[in-house]
Amino acid sequence: MRLLSLHVRNYRVHQDISLTFDPSRNLIGGPNESGKSTLAEAIHRTLFLRAKTGGGLRKEMISTHLGGDPEISLGFEACGHRWEIQKRFAGPKGSARLTHSDGSSFRDDEAETRLAEILRCDTQGGRLSASQLPLVWSHLWVWQGSSGEDPAAHARAHKDTLVQRLQQEGVAAVMQSATDQRVRERVGTAYAELFTATGKPKAGSKPEIARLQLEEAEAALLRARETGSRLEQAVIDHTRAEREIADADTALPSLRAGRGGTEAKLTQAGELKRMEEVHLRALESASLVLNQAAAADTKIRGFHQQAAGAREGLDPAEKKQASLAAEEQNARSTSETAAIAQRQSADALRKCRFHQDLAIAVSTAFEKSETHQRLAARHAEAEVIRDDLNILRGKLSQLPPLAAKELAKFRQLERETAQATTSLEAMATGIELVASNTTVTLDEKALAAGDFQILTDTGDLVIGNHARLRIRPGGGGSLADARARHDSARRAWSDALDHHALRDLDHAATVFEQRQSLEQQIAQCETRWKALGGEALAIELAAAKAALDAAEAEVRRRKEILGSGDSATPGNAVAARDLLAASGDNLAAAETAEASARRSAEHTRAALEAASQALQRHCDLIATSRQDLRDLETSIKVLEENHGDVAARQLSLARAREAEQQAATRLAASRRDLSALAPETLSADLDRFTRAIGRQEAARREAEDRRLTARTHLILDGSSDPGAEHSHALARCQAARELHASEQRRAKAIEKLHQLFSSSREAIDRSLVQPLTDRISGYLRCLFGPGAGIRVNLSEGGIEGLELIRTGDPAFGFASLSGGAREQVAAAVRLAMAEILAAEHDGCLPVLFDDAFAYTDPERTQSLQRMLNLAALRGLQVIVLTCTPNDYSAFGASEIRMGG
Repeated sequence: MRLLSLHVRNYRVHQDISLTFDPSRNLIGGPNESGKSTLAEAIHRTLFLRAKTGGGLRKEMISTHLGGDPEISLGFEACGHRWEIQKRFAGPKGSARLTHSDGSSFRDDEAETRLAEILRCDTQGGRLSASQLPLVWSHLWVWQGSSGEDPAAHARAHKDTLVQRLQQEGVAAVMQSATDQRVRERVGTAYAELFTATGKPKAGSKPEIARLQLEEAEAALLRARETGSRLEQAVIDHTRAEREIADADTALPSLRAGRGGTEAKLTQAGELKRMEEVHLRALESASLVLNQAAAADTKIRGFHQQAAGAREGLDPAEKKQASLAAEEQNARSTSETAAIAQRQSADALRKCRFHQDLAIAVSTAFEKSETHQRLAARHAEAEVIRDDLNILRGKLSQLPPLAAKELAKFRQLERETAQATTSLEAMATGIELVASNTTVTLDEKALAAGDFQILTDTGDLVIGNHARLRIRPGGGGSLADARARHDSARRAWSDALDHHALRDLDHAATVFEQRQSLEQQIAQCETRWKALGGEALAIELAAAKAALDAAEAEVRRRKEILGSGDSATPGNAVAARDLLAASGDNLAAAETAEASARRSAEHTRAALEAASQALQRHCDLIATSRQDLRDLETSIKVLEENHGDVAARQLSLARAREAEQQAATRLAASRRDLSALAPETLSADLDRFTRAIGRQEAARREAEDRRLTARTHLILDGSSDPGAEHSHALARCQAARELHASEQRRAKAIEKLHQLFSSSREAIDRSLVQPLTDRISGYLRCLFGPGAGIRVNLSEGGIEGLELIRTGDPAFGFASLSGGAREQVAAAVRLAMAEILAAEHDGCLPVLFDDAFAYTDPERTQSLQRMLNLAALRGLQVIVLTCTPNDYSAFGASEIRMGG
C-alpha cells in the first residue's frame, strides 16, 4: 500500500491544498502552526473515519474562518491497483466515494466497507471514537508527542499477523512436531493438576492429599505417645497428692489453737482501746471549753480598745467633708455654664449642615438636568436612525432571500443545462432527401426531394414498401441518457428559479446585488444606532429622568426644612457650585466652634465628676467609720451578755483548767494498761496463724483436686492398651510417609518435564523473533554503529521487553533510555514491523513521522537519515513532517515546503 496524492479543502487551516507523494521518500517541512500535523490527520481520518461522523470529531475538522464542509481526496496503490477515496465530512449528510483505476466506484457505506477490506484493518465501519481513532495503524502513524512511547504496545495489536509472517520466514524447521506438541500438552495438563500458576502445590492434588494424610498420621502417633505419658504422670500425681493431704491434716490443729488464744487477747486490747478513746474525747472537750473562755475574754478586751480609737478619729473627718461639699458646688456651676455654650454651638452647626445639604442637592439637580438633556438629544438622533433602519429592512424583506451560495448554485445549474443541451444537439442526426423514385416517409410523414429533418430521438425511415430503417441518433442509449440529463438539468434550473420567484440568472444577480446594497446600508445604520446606545439608550434616558426627579424632590424637601427665609435657590450650575463652596466653609467653621465648646463642656463635666466622687468617697468613709463603731459597741454588749463581766469570766477560766487536768490523768491510766498487752504484736500473730492455716487448707484442696484429676485420667486412659495404640499409630505413619514420598517423586518429575518443555519453547520463541531482531538491528546499526543490536522477547501477549545492546555497554531497557534514544529505537522497531507486515500489502506500507524526533541531537539526525533511507531501500514509503527541513537535506527526499 502506497500513498500517491492528496487534495484537501476546508480542513482546519487548509482552504485548498494538493500534494503528490514520492513512492519512497517524502519530506514535508514548515514552521509550527503551518498545518503539517493537520495533513497527517487528514490522511489518517480519510482512511479510517466514516464520512458521516458528527459530534466533536467533525467540529475538530471544521475551519473557524473558512466556509464549507471538510473535503479530502486521497489517491493510493493497494492490492495491485490504483484507488482514489473521496470524502466530504458533513455529519449525517457526509458522503464517501471509492474509485478504482478502471472507472468502477463504490459509494458511502459500501465504499467504507471496501476501503477497510483493502487496508486489512477492522475500523468498525469507520465508527471509531475520538479515543480509539489514534490507535489505528499506530505502528505506522507516529503522532507528534508519542514518538518516545514503547513500540511493543503497538506491536501487540498486530501480534497474530506478525507471528504468522515470522513463521513463514524460515523458522518452520525449529517448530515442534505434532507428537512433541501432544506430549507437551499432556505434561502441561499434569503440571496444571499438581501446581498453581506461581509454582506452588495445588490444593486437592494427590501430593497435597498424601501430605495431609502424613500430617494426620503423625498427629495420631503424637497423640498415642501423649496418652502413655499422661498415664505415667497420673500415677505419680496421685501418690504425691495422698502424701500432701496427710501432712496438712497433721499441721492444722496446732495452728488453729494458736489463732484462738491470739483472738482472745485482741478482744481485751480492743476494750481498752475504746476506753482510751472515751478519755481522749473528754480531755479534748475540757481543753475546748478552756480555749473558748480565754478567747472570749481576749476578744472583749480588744473590742473595747477599737471603739475608743474610732471615737477619736470622727471629728477631723467631719470637718473635711464640709470643705469638699463647697468645692463640688463650685464645679457644678461651671459645668452648667459650659453645657449651655455647647448646646448653642451644636444648634449653629446643625443649621450649617442643613444649608450644606441644600447646596449639595441643588448642585446635584443641575448635574442630573445636564445629563438628561444630553441623553434626550442622543435619543432623538437614535430615533431618526431607527426609522431609517425600519425602512431599509422593509425594502429588504420584499426581495427574495437569496444568498451568495444560492447564486453560485444558479450559475452552476445554468452551466449544467447549457452543457446538457449542447450534448443533446451534438448527438442529433440530420436527414436530407436528395432524390427518390419511390415514396419516403419519416415517422409516417412523407419526405419530398430537398426536405431536411433533424432527429434527436429514435425515428423510423420507410423507403417504398420493402425497406424500413430505424435511426438511433448517438447510438440510442447514449441519446436517451443525454435527453434525461438535459430534462433533469432544465427541471432543476426551473425549480430553483421558481422557488425564489426569479425570471432568469440576470434577475437573480440583480436581486442579489440589491440585497447586498440594502444589507450594507442596514449594517451601517445598525452600527450608528448601536454607537448612540441602541436599546440601552431609552433605559438610560428613563434612568436619567428618574434621577433628575429625585434630585429636584430632594431640593424641595431641603427648602421646606429650612423655611422660605433661609432657602434662596441659585439660578444656574455655577451659582450652585459657589453656594456649595460657601456653605462648606461655613460648615467647617461651625464644626470647629462646636468641637471647641464640646471639649470645654467635657472638661468641666470631668472636673464636676471628680469633685462629686471625692465628696462621695469621703462621705462613704465617715459613714463606714460610724457603722464600724456601732458594730463594735453591739459586739461588746452581746459578748458580755454571753460571757459575763470581768469577774465572772475569771471564775469560768479557773474551773475549765481544773476539768482539763482531771481528764488528762484518766487518759494516761488507760494508755498504761493497753501498752501492757502489746497489741501491735497480737495483730501480727493473728495474721501469721491465719495465713499459715489458709495455706495448709489451700494445699490440701489442691492435693485433693490433683488426686481426683489423676484418678479420672487413670479411669479414662486406662481402658485400652497405650502400647498397642502407639505401635498401630507408628505403622500407619510409616505407610503415609512412603505414599507421600512416592507422590513427591512423581510431582518433581512432572515439574522437571514442564521446565524442559518451557525452556524448549523459549528457544523456539527466540528463533521466531530472530528475523524481526535482525531487521531492527540493521536499522540500529545505522544509528549507533556496527556493534548495535536489540534483544526482543516474545510472550503470549506479543512482543515485550525490548533491550538495546551496544558494544562495551550493558544492555539498556527501553524505559531507561534517554528521550532521544527512545525516539530512535522506537522508530527502528516501527520500521522493522512495517517491513514485515508489508508482505500483506503488496510489499509496501507508508510510515509517517510527525515531528517525531524532537529530542534527537542534530548530530544524530545525520545517522537518522541513513536509517530512513534504508527503510526506503527495503520497500517502505517514508514520510517525514518536520519544523527543521534543513536538518534532513541528506535524506534525498521529495520535499514539500509549507508556510512562510
